Amino acid sequence: MVISFYYSGRLVGHVSTSCSEGCRISLGQPSGHGEKLYAPDALEHVRFPSADAIQNERQKQITRKLFGHLDRGVLLHSNKQGIFIKRLCQGRVFWSGNTMAYKDRPNKLDREDVVKIFDTNLFFRELQQYYNNQGRFPDSRVMLCFGEEFPDAVPLRCKLILVQVEQLYLRQVVDEAGKSCSSSPMLPMAEEPQHEQGYRIFQDICATRPLFRESQQIAV
Repeated sequence: MVISFYYSGRLVGHVSTSCSEGCRISLGQPSGHGEKLYAPDALEHVRFPSADAIQNERQKQITRKLFGHLDRGVLLHSNKQGIFIKRLCQGRVFWSGNTMAYKDRPNKLDREDVVKIFDTNLFFRELQQYYNNQGRFPDSRVMLCFGEEFPDAVPLRCKLILVQVEQLYLRQVVDEAGKSCSSSPMLPMAEEPQHEQGYRIFQDICATRPLFRESQQIAV
């Protein structure tokens, strides 16, 4: 997975995970046996970046206060079916992804529930529809918002803590498609053994894909 951290709309961290078991996003390492029951040693650990990167002092203080409710964080797992999440932290977590039942209201993660927040097969179906001129280009990303309702009418740049998550091989396919600019009916795929099946699915349905906004500020 490719994980990007935004504080008040500013990119403050960027991590690519490689552990097949998934990862845990939290403030620190599990401190005891009880914590390891929630986040086994096999999981890769990804830490929230420090709030020191925030320039506005008031926003920095509020973010640090919010950190106090995020100590146990969330668990993330990615496979050929999609992206799954489990909220462990006390603080509220909201999300957006292609499995949302409603796109015009906040989506809250219930604590301890495992939720599928991204469906890879749905993405490919929507991609095929796009190339058949039957829909818009699908978004391969998931957004997590910590401590504030989301999605809502508030601009993304005003959210204190946003975490963007994307499957690594989808990111690579999108990047390659952007380079080809729809000039070819079939896009050659790079080798990545753990996701060969995903690439074959993609090759079966269509090909070229434009667009990925690389490491940029979140737009208004």
